[in-house]
Amino acid sequence: MDDPKTTRGMAPERRQQFEADIAQVRIKTGGAGNEPRLIALGGVLMVVGAALALIAFIVSGSQSDTRDVLSTVILAVLGLSISVIGATVFLRYSIGRFLRFWLLRLIYEQQDAAGS
Repeated sequence: MDDPKTTRGMAPERRQQFEADIAQVRIKTGGAGNEPRLIALGGVLMVVGAALALIAFIVSGSQSDTRDVLSTVILAVLGLSISVIGATVFLRYSIGRFLRFWLLRLIYEQQDAAGS
């Protein structure tokens, strides 16, 4: 028998059985339905925030009045803030999804080892 501590990954037939068992499990989770949308929203916020900061930086270089430069710098800081918020949302839901699957696989392997 394969020792789960020494092998990396599952055998193909064991992986198919795992995927079939996962498909049979019908667990209602409250927020998992919105996860893909929130991951996409985080990615969009990262890109939009970075683009806004870059555009504001470029525009500030062509302005001569100090007040105009400061207002575009504030806009650039806002863009960076939006980008950081987007990265946080993206990482939170991406890592949450991965850890949920990892925990489910760990539980399955423990039950499989206990049943053998």
